Amino acid sequence: MRKRNFLFICFLSFVINLHAEIKVPRFFSNNMVLQQNEEINIYGIANPAEKITASFKNELKNTIADKNGNWSVKFNASKAGGPFIMELKGENLLKFSEVYVGEVWFCSGQSNMGWKLENATNGIEELQNADYTQIKLFQVSREMSNKPEEDLANGSWETCSPITANGFSAIAYFFGIELYKKYQVPIGLIHSSWGGTNIEAWMSEDLFKNHPNNKNVIEKMKTMDLNNLLKEYSISNKRYGSYLDSEDLGSKENWENSTPDYENWDTFELPNLWSNTNLESTHGVVWVTRLFELSASEIGSDIELSLSRIDDEDITYVNGKVIGASTQKDLDRLYIIPKNILKTGINRITIRTKNLGDLGGFRGAAKDMYLKIAEKTITLEGNWNYKVGTPKSNAPPVREHPKNYPSSLYNSMVNPFFGYNIKGVIWYQGESNTKNPEEYAEFFPQMIQDWRNKWKKDVPFLFVQLANLSGNKELWPAVREAQTSALKLNTVAMVTAIDVGDDNNIHPKNKQIIGKRLGMAAQNVAYGDRKSPVSGPKVKKVKVKNNKIVITFDSPVVIKGDKNAINGFFIENTEHHFIIANAKLVKPNKVEVYSDSIKNPKYLRYLWEDAPGEVMIYNANNLPAPPFKFGN
Repeated sequence: MRKRNFLFICFLSFVINLHAEIKVPRFFSNNMVLQQNEEINIYGIANPAEKITASFKNELKNTIADKNGNWSVKFNASKAGGPFIMELKGENLLKFSEVYVGEVWFCSGQSNMGWKLENATNGIEELQNADYTQIKLFQVSREMSNKPEEDLANGSWETCSPITANGFSAIAYFFGIELYKKYQVPIGLIHSSWGGTNIEAWMSEDLFKNHPNNKNVIEKMKTMDLNNLLKEYSISNKRYGSYLDSEDLGSKENWENSTPDYENWDTFELPNLWSNTNLESTHGVVWVTRLFELSASEIGSDIELSLSRIDDEDITYVNGKVIGASTQKDLDRLYIIPKNILKTGINRITIRTKNLGDLGGFRGAAKDMYLKIAEKTITLEGNWNYKVGTPKSNAPPVREHPKNYPSSLYNSMVNPFFGYNIKGVIWYQGESNTKNPEEYAEFFPQMIQDWRNKWKKDVPFLFVQLANLSGNKELWPAVREAQTSALKLNTVAMVTAIDVGDDNNIHPKNKQIIGKRLGMAAQNVAYGDRKSPVSGPKVKKVKVKNNKIVITFDSPVVIKGDKNAINGFFIENTEHHFIIANAKLVKPNKVEVYSDSIKNPKYLRYLWEDAPGEVMIYNANNLPAPPFKFGN
């Protein structure tokens, strides 16, 4: 009995001591970067009335936790430097080493912001060189919440290295490098993004007072465990993938071998999304195959096979042998065919594709489907034979995602940081709001202002306008226009990307140039360097004269290509039927637009397409003129 009482007392003592420990949010950690030239706010929880002593850079602060256990201290504003040590002492001692003071940026949005460094152009080489002791990275854990949170599920600051930068945002990384090279101070990058999310997920509940549909969803969310929903969906999705594998006739009958009667398979053209073919559904397993011919001299070395992107999974065979496989839908398939499995004459490529939901199919460009043999390239676009491996498969589970839950990411991935001072925000999002661009035009500036109110200052806000991407039913111009609604706010800048995207890839790989352009904009808007360019030529005046529309830009323009045949302009008269227009440079800052078939044009569009083709109007800093319109 005494032993049991003793154990209980020990346990009670442990609980009391555990409760008495002062705790701070996870972003107060070793390697953290604190914003220079601003008061440094450190806060956390402890026992009610617990005394806390905090020291940093020869400053000593004392405070007492309030009746709810909350406490905070403020250190004086400091210039950039480090490393320093910070100590917080209550019933326990928290000691943080390698603390720096410098520039802190919050990097947020959807998948283009989240695109990993190693998957960017020359990403492996970039990752190998990602060794910056004074650039610190914080990866925000992906969690949803039905209420505003004060802390994160996990995470800590890490020194930028080839190990820690692996999986980090490419755009945030390249942006940080631009700032570090320019200012030579510690840079802190907080990466908080989630692919496929709409802006509503990143907005606070307060902004939906006049939007009953979103408000109703938020009320329902308050009784839900959102993260458990995600876990359950993940489990269901994995089960569905296993179910498709078990139902696949192709795997059971070894369709990768030479025995199937391929001539009786149906045909369609690749690359293509399954929704654009005669397939009855976009989910399930589909096998595709085609022949290619090699001479005796061509089988003497390994051959490169490029299939671009496949949604979601593939296993690729040549002559019945596996030469590559991937379960990641956003990555290019680039495989090497070993010479020992090739033969003179006819060879066969067979690909087992599996799609769990969403689009399905081959998502890349025709030019990215090929065989490369030394200096020779054999295109693989065109007719392929195909057969469905799961002709009677069940439908996939309904996808659970933050885009279905307004405020869910604001609560969990933004709200915790409002007590942590930052310099500014970079933002790349909008692809998931093509269905409501009018609302986006309202939501975007509201979200910016709301975040600023919570940070209690007008933090500079830099965003990327959507890049070029074909096949979106001309919905993207409206979103790009909606994004410009934010420019009515102070200390906001837009980076144009319509010239650096990939017409066939929603995730353009060239993140370096986006990071650089964001860096140039930050130098101007956030750091006061008015010589650093923010955008390309801006329209100063538009005038209709002699059946022509004359555009005057705010500075001399650089035309990349024929000055008398500038691409990207459309005009119309009262019939609202836009046609391609002629355009030429008539003065250093003036472009004349016209069409022999339209008299008295009243309306003009420039780059007003999902993917407008060659972009030709730039300024001396190699920044393109953004899309614009005149008239309605």
